[in-house]
Amino acid sequence: MDWVIERIQTGYVDVVNPFNRTQVSRVSLKNEDVKCWVWWSKNFKNWIEKYKNQPQIFKSYKGHYFQFTINSPSELEQNLNISLEERFYQLDWLIHEFGSNAISFRFDPIILYKKGDDRRIRSNLDKFEYIIENISSLGLKDMIFSFATIYAKVNNRMQKRGYIPIDPHLNKKREILKKLLGICKKYEIEMEACCQPDLIDIMGIKQARCIDANKIERLLGEKIQKIKDTGQRKGCGCFKSKDIGGYSGIFRCRHNCSYCYASPAMK
Repeated sequence: MDWVIERIQTGYVDVVNPFNRTQVSRVSLKNEDVKCWVWWSKNFKNWIEKYKNQPQIFKSYKGHYFQFTINSPSELEQNLNISLEERFYQLDWLIHEFGSNAISFRFDPIILYKKGDDRRIRSNLDKFEYIIENISSLGLKDMIFSFATIYAKVNNRMQKRGYIPIDPHLNKKREILKKLLGICKKYEIEMEACCQPDLIDIMGIKQARCIDANKIERLLGEKIQKIKDTGQRKGCGCFKSKDIGGYSGIFRCRHNCSYCYASPAMK
């Protein structure tokens, strides 16, 4: 966050293409050039502290939108040392400060796995209903989800840590989703699938748009340019935006989740 504030005060950021490090593009961070910030995290403690300490920096922009991931506590999220209750408190604070229309709740990803020689199939769904109940009580009505994509580096990392990831077939996903949809219906929450084209329209599941120009328009109360982001993976519903983050160096996430497709960590 210190880096973000410093770049805001500078007025721009130079972004390195992760696939071609010789290609650098300059992105203006002037408030007249930025329509809306979209912030992603599993723990907004640091963000909230910075906002409280320097509110004028953040309030100089028209909009802030939050992608807040809250999964069941899991051995696969080994460095996420924060309770569900603290995250619910953060979520409640963000809703009171920015409104429920500025928040997208994510339970992401859903993952199945085995541990060591134990043949039982485990998952991170054990607190799902508890989380949904609390999310609903705060006035949110949507949930973005996906099943974990088991890339080679994800498989290698998990196996090094003693876990065997499972990529369930479509029928198994349907079986799981039937139970989750029943819980969500009970609390009036709609499920939206992120980059899961084979799950769209199954029992009412909708297409997720994590960068959603329509929601941002409503948040800002003005029309904005809408361009489909064709540079994302199959099934992505996002609109085009400027990503100023990264996966390494100062950007590297310290949560070190075993299933993460973005983290370069192997240990």
